[in-house]
Amino acid sequence: MSKRKLEGVKWYIDAAAHARGEPSIYNSFVGSLATSLKAIRKEVDPNWLMGTSAFAFRIYINEVMCPSAMSVFDWSAILPEAVEQAGYCCTYVSRYWHEQNKKKERRLEAQQNIIQAITQGIPCIVWDVQIPEWGIIFGYDDRARIFDSLACTGDTRSIPFAELGQREIKILSVAIPGKPNGRAREDVILGSLRAAVRHAEQKEWLERPKYQDGLPAFDLWAKILEPGTNKNTQFEWAGYYAGHYYGARCCARDYLKNIADGTQDLEEAAATYERVASFLKPLWDHFPRPQNAQKPSDAILRSLADSIRKAKAAEEKGIEQIKRYITKHS
Repeated sequence: MSKRKLEGVKWYIDAAAHARGEPSIYNSFVGSLATSLKAIRKEVDPNWLMGTSAFAFRIYINEVMCPSAMSVFDWSAILPEAVEQAGYCCTYVSRYWHEQNKKKERRLEAQQNIIQAITQGIPCIVWDVQIPEWGIIFGYDDRARIFDSLACTGDTRSIPFAELGQREIKILSVAIPGKPNGRAREDVILGSLRAAVRHAEQKEWLERPKYQDGLPAFDLWAKILEPGTNKNTQFEWAGYYAGHYYGARCCARDYLKNIADGTQDLEEAAATYERVASFLKPLWDHFPRPQNAQKPSDAILRSLADSIRKAKAAEEKGIEQIKRYITKHS
C-alpha cells in the first residue's frame, strides 16, 4: 500500500492573456495539458499548445447552445494526438458508453497508469473528476482508495478509485504525457495546419446536425442568437461559448504570428485571425461570466449574430491562406 500527492499543482492560468482582457485557454483538455506540463517543465506556451493541437482553430456549436458541444468530437482520434503534437508521447486509456463490457478492465488499466505516472511526478489528464470537463489527478492513496483531483474551476477534492469513468458522464478518458517524442517542429506545424483545414471543412467526426463544427458552426451560432429563432437557446451558457471561441481565435492569431517566420501566407493568416478574434470579442464583452440566464435585447442579439457572420467570412479567408502555405510546404 502506498500514497503520493504532487505538491504545487495548480490550474494553469495565462496571466498575460488575462492582462489583455482575453480568456486564453477555455478548452479544459488543453488547460489540463498545460497544467500537467507546467508541473513537469515549469514553463509552457499556451498558444503553442492551442495551436499545435488545432484547438485554436476548432469550433463546436449545439443547436440550443448546450455546453455538451465542447466534448462531442472523436476523443480517441484528437486527444492523444494533442499531447503528441505538444512534443510528448502519450499513454491514453478510454472507454465509451457502448463498451460497458470493458468497464472494469479499462478502469483498472487507467488506475494503474495513473498511479505509475504520479509516482514518476506526472499529473494526469482525466475526464469528469468533479464536473463534466477534463481535469487533473495529482495524487493517490492506495489504502484509502482515493485520488486527489483538480478541476478546471481550480477546486480540489478527493474522489474514490471506483468513480473513475463513472461520474456524471460515464465515459473514461485518461491521457498521460510521457517522454519527449522528438517530432520535428516543421512536422508539428504542418500537422496542426492540416488539422485546422480538415476541421474547417467538416472532415472530423461530429454528431450532426444537432451539432455543427468548422465553418458551418458559425452559421448555426449566428442563427440561434437571431431574435425569433432562439426560443430554447440556453443563454446561461453564452459566456462559456464566447470564452471558448474568442479565446481560441486569440490563440490562433498568436500561434500563427509565432510560426510565420517571415512567410507571407502565415503572416497574412495571422492578420486575418486577428480580425476573426476582433469580431468575436463583442460576444466575450457582452455575455457575463459566470453563467447568467438573462437574454439580451433583440437589437443586441442581431448585432452579435452579425459579428459571428463577419467572423466566419474572415475565417474562410484565413483557411485559404493556410491552405496556400500547406501546398507550398508539403
